[in-house]
Amino acid sequence: MKTNGFAKIWIAVAVIAFLLESLLGRMLQPSLINNGGVPWRLMPEGSGWGVLAVGALVGGFAFAYIFLQGYQGGGWREGLRFGFWVTLLASVPENLGYAVMLPVGRRIPLEFIAADCVTFVVCGIAAATLARGSARARAAAA
Repeated sequence: MKTNGFAKIWIAVAVIAFLLESLLGRMLQPSLINNGGVPWRLMPEGSGWGVLAVGALVGGFAFAYIFLQGYQGGGWREGLRFGFWVTLLASVPENLGYAVMLPVGRRIPLEFIAADCVTFVVCGIAAATLARGSARARAAAA
């Protein structure tokens, strides 16, 4: 594993994921509230931030580790591709499973998949940009 920029990529991905998931989750709340099929239990204001932060740190670690295992120096396009693949593997099955198990219709799972796609693509582009920068720095030092 390329450890030179791992910590930088991990923390950047965790911060981006935390911020985007917080913002996009807030934007998706009206869809959940207006869906009468499932009585959504929305948490009180301010609770759950710690769980989201820990999830972002753990997810950011896994994202950065897996990304660096296959990074070939392709720049932001490789990060874009990686973000789409992570969405396909991590978000689509989970949200389609919820659509099958719960009477939520099609719109809510698609909104969640779109929100995850935005998060993962932005994280992938950031990871590729940081990895390319650390690879450039490593090459310049050699």
